[in-house]
Amino acid sequence: MQRALFSRSALLAQQAATALDSPLAARSAPLLQRLDRSMSSVTIPPPACMLRPLEAPLRYLFGPGPSNVPPRILAAQGRPIIGHLHPEMYEIMNDIKRGIQYVFQTENNMTIAMSGSGHAAMECAVFNTVEPGESVVIAINGIWGERVAEIAERMGANVHRMVKAPGGYFSNKEIEQAIEKHKPVLFFLTHGESSAGLCHPVDGIGDICEKHNCLFLVDTVASL
Repeated sequence: MQRALFSRSALLAQQAATALDSPLAARSAPLLQRLDRSMSSVTIPPPACMLRPLEAPLRYLFGPGPSNVPPRILAAQGRPIIGHLHPEMYEIMNDIKRGIQYVFQTENNMTIAMSGSGHAAMECAVFNTVEPGESVVIAINGIWGERVAEIAERMGANVHRMVKAPGGYFSNKEIEQAIEKHKPVLFFLTHGESSAGLCHPVDGIGDICEKHNCLFLVDTVASL
């Protein structure tokens, strides 16, 4: 089909050139013929799936990852696109920042929205808070704690694992003992451990970390 469309376009262009200037038509004909021949390499027809509309069946999503999108968000996605350098984009980014500050009940100016996956946010958080050789304590009771431990090890941190069976809880006393022992710059805990169906309490842990001058990094991808 592409070849037929191109051949028709080439023919119309050649006819127009002939009507306007015969010498021009003579000079342009070989070029048009070469362009037409170059399309002969498109011999594979388009797959049938590309010739019919995409069908997404209605599903009710109750997992920790994809979830059903509210109608107001679907409507917002259908609004006109603006460029990333338009002044309206900066206003939207500031609005998002203020919304995140409200969710976390903070006025901290370093409140940042990320464009990426939860895994990308994990790496960003670890790489921007820990230097190679520094001590970190990772609470592991499912795959996401272990994932953060691997990320920290690959960037050269001195990783100390606190390990429980999947779905196990860490007491605040256990956490404080590990922090006192290893003196980490960062303590990590998964709030919503989706691999084990666990929502871990975080009450009081921030106070423990502040007491020992330790950052508290919480994974809330599946819980907030």
